[in-house]
Amino acid sequence: MQKPASTQCPIHELLARRWSPRAFDERPIGAELLRTLFEAARWAPSSNNEQPWRFIVASKHDHETE
Repeated sequence: MQKPASTQCPIHELLARRWSPRAFDERPIGAELLRTLFEAARWAPSSNNEQPWRFIVASKHDHETE
């Protein structure tokens, strides 16, 4: 299956033809749904019982303040 990448700058042909099953949607995810997802992740078993997990969440609308 070929789904050529829509790039802003020229890249190597092999990279441009690479297909990835991941996709991003422009629609925002509500805060309550994010809390639910992270609570489920917090209680999910970890690989090789290696804790702790850390998650970083950001959105396009987050602005760094100093």
